[in-house]
Amino acid sequence: MTAYILSAIFKQLRSRPTFESVGIEQYRMLLEKSALAFKPDKSIKIEPFYINTIEAQWLLPLHHNEKRIIMYIHGGGYIAGSINSHKDLASRIAIASDAKILIFNYRLAPEHPFPKGLTDVIAVYQWLTNNLPDTHSISLVADSAGAGFALVLLSRLLMEARPLPVCSVFISPWIDLECQNKSHVENQEKDPMLSQSILKNTARLYTDKDLSNPMISPINSKFSGISPILIQTGEHEVLVDDSKILSKKLNEAGATVQLEIWEEMFHVWHYFAKYLSEGKQAIKQIGNFIKKYS
Repeated sequence: MTAYILSAIFKQLRSRPTFESVGIEQYRMLLEKSALAFKPDKSIKIEPFYINTIEAQWLLPLHHNEKRIIMYIHGGGYIAGSINSHKDLASRIAIASDAKILIFNYRLAPEHPFPKGLTDVIAVYQWLTNNLPDTHSISLVADSAGAGFALVLLSRLLMEARPLPVCSVFISPWIDLECQNKSHVENQEKDPMLSQSILKNTARLYTDKDLSNPMISPINSKFSGISPILIQTGEHEVLVDDSKILSKKLNEAGATVQLEIWEEMFHVWHYFAKYLSEGKQAIKQIGNFIKKYS
């Protein structure tokens, strides 16, 4: 059954237009439209609000630990993605973690290039730490480009000796925008979603600055003193080496890191948890990790 479902998902992913073929606005619209097939469980309570000018929502499972907070940073290559596109995935993680989850819309490139989206991410974390008492436990969960933002945020907090989240989870992280790792070539025929050329073009929409800058490619940051991290990546991703290299660097820095490379999986397969058992299993692992540290 899994092989049949994977085949269907791969076929659907490979047929999707890219932002290069349809333009960024149409690409965003198609992503939002596809999200209509992935609606959160009806038990989830949704509380919309604003953090300054940043649109945000609390997603509240029926049963959750009120003091266990997750800040979710969505992916989308810095050019797409939203609360709506990632609400089902974030809701599933909230349920698995027995936590309330905060999801928000940061500013997107190319209209808002680096560092504007990052500025929004930092502002949301600052709001959380300012508005929640010390008895609350904050975890970070982020996918793809969102994981890039999350790792930059963590490196900033380390440099400034500010409070860290109790733990972080990176799903299929894109954290090296130079896109020079071997897996870009080795997995180019296996990855149904991404390619080196698409990622390089996306990176240039995000910024025209030096891509090796640790604020842009946080794989080049220092990680001494960082809190525990879970990394989940798919065996067939062109980005799998980003996770391997990050795990190695975190280990060398003395961090607590758990790297999971899921056999035959693709970029952010968790998104398809409605249909894919591996997505459900990976989300359960995320929940267990967060509950362990919060």
